[in-house]
Amino acid sequence: MRPAPPPFPWLRAFEATARHLSMTKAGAELNISASAVSQQITSLEAYLGRPLFRRANRRLTLTATGALMAPKLSNALNLLHEAVDDSLPARRPQSLTVKVTTSFGSQWLMARLDDFRTRHPGITVQISATAEPIESDRSAADIEIRYGTGDWPDLEAALLAEESIFPVCHPDLLKRKPGLKAAKDLAKFDLIDVPGYPQGWSDWLRSAKVSFDWMRHRIAVDQSVMAIQLALDGRGVALGRSPLIQRELKEGRLVAPFPRKLKTSAGYWVVHRRRNGEPRKVLAFKAWLLAQGGLTTARSRSSRS
Repeated sequence: MRPAPPPFPWLRAFEATARHLSMTKAGAELNISASAVSQQITSLEAYLGRPLFRRANRRLTLTATGALMAPKLSNALNLLHEAVDDSLPARRPQSLTVKVTTSFGSQWLMARLDDFRTRHPGITVQISATAEPIESDRSAADIEIRYGTGDWPDLEAALLAEESIFPVCHPDLLKRKPGLKAAKDLAKFDLIDVPGYPQGWSDWLRSAKVSFDWMRHRIAVDQSVMAIQLALDGRGVALGRSPLIQRELKEGRLVAPFPRKLKTSAGYWVVHRRRNGEPRKVLAFKAWLLAQGGLTTARSRSSRS
């Protein structure tokens, strides 16, 4: 028999604090004092027998246990809200505007969106695609998926997908033009490049200890989705970015000739403005996104102002 779950107020206090990384902000959302939030979290940690937060320099960060628990608990609380909503008279669908880069939207988000629509039929999602990367802090969107390091003033950001870069190409290219056995052999191929990323071909080649004038072999395009399509067409070797080419690699339409992968300093983040009592539609979409991302250790950043 399963043990009885901890009291609901403890779980609610932890979920709000994990989302804000602030007991003061969690208390404001729940309409209780920060000290009451602290007491409830302390009780929950005692019940679990392990800490959920690290407390240092007046800042909170999630422990591994807390990071594993937070997105699942957010999802569970959203399901509770939905269960209540489903028993109420029919309401007009809520509209949620999501801003995302064109490449991440087409290569990652759209393939998963039907799952969200099935889970949340009362929320209508409107996708607003933009050139990459998203840099402006001014947006009318309810929530965004941004590429970067998570450092945006006055915004709350949670890491959705880390990024590694590595060469990819169509398998037929290796048959038509054999000789790609080692990284130095890339000098014989056209290299498809997307300028504007903080790390790119130069960084990967340096990590592979290969030096040649790769710019002489460069085909430049302004979006990753275009680079992927050129690689699919067998036009050259693209620098794959791990969140954007999962489907193509899984289906065998692209292959990675070398095992070397270079983890970049950036990634894709779920971003929204921090407000007390964030709309349920935003929390539902954020929790769903983070569950889809599947990171075992959550990283969150929020404004200190």
